[in-house]
Amino acid sequence: MTTAALTPSLQLSVDRFARSLSVPSRLLELHPRKRGNPGNHGALAPAIALGAISAFEGFAEDFFATAFYLQGASFAQIAKNVNLTNPSLAEVQKLVNQSFPAVRARLVSNFNLGVWVPPAIGANGWWKGGMIGWDDAVAASQSWIQVRHCLTHGLTSGWRTEVWPGPVTKGNNANNSVPSASDVLRAMPGGKHSLVVHGAITCARIFRDGAEAVANEVAAELGKTLSWSQVPDFPLESAAA
Repeated sequence: MTTAALTPSLQLSVDRFARSLSVPSRLLELHPRKRGNPGNHGALAPAIALGAISAFEGFAEDFFATAFYLQGASFAQIAKNVNLTNPSLAEVQKLVNQSFPAVRARLVSNFNLGVWVPPAIGANGWWKGGMIGWDDAVAASQSWIQVRHCLTHGLTSGWRTEVWPGPVTKGNNANNSVPSASDVLRAMPGGKHSLVVHGAITCARIFRDGAEAVANEVAAELGKTLSWSQVPDFPLESAAA
C-alpha cells in the first residue's frame, strides 16, 4: 500500500492567514472612521481585534509546525514545541530563539511599524501616528492578548469606555509583571479605558506585520521565500481619508 507523501508548505500557511484576516479586514471597511460617538459601529473595534489575534494564533501554530517539519523535527518534537495557546509575539519569539537563533537580531534591526498612538488622558484630539520597533511590538502584543482575555471572558465589551481588569498571572521578567490591556488603550477619566477603531487597527497591524517579519526571516533560514501580496494590511488611514 502506497502512502501519500506530506508536502508541507510555508506559503500555504500565509495563504490561510490571509483568508482568516479577510474577515477583520472587511469589518474595518464598514467603519466610518469619523470623529464623535461611533454608535453601533463601536462594536467593530473589538471584533476586528479579536479576529486579528485569533488569525495570528492559527497562523503561528500552522507555520511553525511546517517550519519545524522542514527543519527535520519529528512529529513528537513538533507537537511539543508548537503548543501555543493565546500566543503573543513574545511566545513566537521564544520559538524563534530556540530553533532559529540568528533571526532575532535581524528582527530588532529591521522591524519598524506605523501605529496609532492614543492621546494622553484628558487631552482632546485624534489619535496620532507613530512608529514602533520590534521590542515595543512584542510588548504591545502581550497587552493585546490581555485585551482578548477581557473580551472573551466577558470582563469588558470593548465597544465603550469601561474599566479593563489587570492580568492575574505573573510574568517571567525581573518584576514578574505582565503587560496589561490598559497599556495599549486610550486612558479616560475614572480609571477607564477605551479601545476604539484606532486601537483595533494598531492591534491588527502588530499581529499581521509581526507575523510577516518573523515568517520571512524563518523562511529565509530554510531557503524559502514567501509572498504576502494577498494578506490584508490594515492601513492606518482609510482609502477615503
